[in-house]
Amino acid sequence: MIMINPSVETQRGGTHSCPPGERGFRGAEAQHEISQRLFGFPLAQKLSREVLDFYGNHLVYLESRNFPSTIFTLRLQHQPIFLKSAEIHLQLGTDRVAEALAHELLHLRLFILGFPLGEFVQIPFPFVPYAQEFIGMCHWVINLVQHEMNYQDFVALGFDKNHFLVRFHEIIDYQERFSQEFHNRVPAQVDFPRWCIEFLRHFSAARHGGGEESLDQAQDALLWGSRLYPRLRVVTAEIRRWFEMGFFNDPANYPGQINFLLELMKIPKFTGWARIELSPQKKPMAVRLEPRFFLNPEWWESDFWETPFGIQWFQEGLEKN
Repeated sequence: MIMINPSVETQRGGTHSCPPGERGFRGAEAQHEISQRLFGFPLAQKLSREVLDFYGNHLVYLESRNFPSTIFTLRLQHQPIFLKSAEIHLQLGTDRVAEALAHELLHLRLFILGFPLGEFVQIPFPFVPYAQEFIGMCHWVINLVQHEMNYQDFVALGFDKNHFLVRFHEIIDYQERFSQEFHNRVPAQVDFPRWCIEFLRHFSAARHGGGEESLDQAQDALLWGSRLYPRLRVVTAEIRRWFEMGFFNDPANYPGQINFLLELMKIPKFTGWARIELSPQKKPMAVRLEPRFFLNPEWWESDFWETPFGIQWFQEGLEKN
């Protein structure tokens, strides 16, 4: 079993223990520092207080110029399940510090609104060597779906819609990628989802301020990917329809809708889900939607390995790929 996230260590007084070059804070101190970074955006500052009210001392904020990107992370212990921390790691020194911070706060707010998170993914046994890649695909899909859910709220906070995402102007040559993969084929069960992801990430960026350049890249990925896998045209049409219908915006529908999208793209789906709730003592806690046994003593005879999904969502870092 692969545990994605390590534990969190803190010092007394709410300060997070950090390596050189980083500053870290917990709880009310974290919210104070976040609010300072959001100066000039009162609605975003209000959102930071809402996040603090829910996560309390589980809220951890780290900032550094050394971070390669800005991310948010929910850290869980899986056996027994409980919430360790809800974190934001902010990359300093960019031209969109406040925007990146608000972007991650909106991700954390989704769990406050009752949207569950995928915890376990089943990897078909023959493809265990590709487990990390499949988990990365799950990250991609969840992240992009949440972008769809958060985009209008980001604009409503007072930010420029064109600053929702980091913009990368590198143009991917999908004709060259097609040529390479035609001669160096990996199993279709791995390669087909890769092409789906390439289409989806550009399609999503085009919907969230990316403009014609992103749309052209989506069409280019579809053009060359469908030469390898003609079914890609059918799947991408279904992806467009899935986003337009928007059934995933209901917390009750969200797990089934995410699994439907993953299955459509031939990506292993989640077999376990959890949500973050407030206890009677008003403390955030992780609760599984469907209790099940996670450690199967017969796992070595099974066709599947169950892999704990670390609930670490990479925002801008993933979009660099």
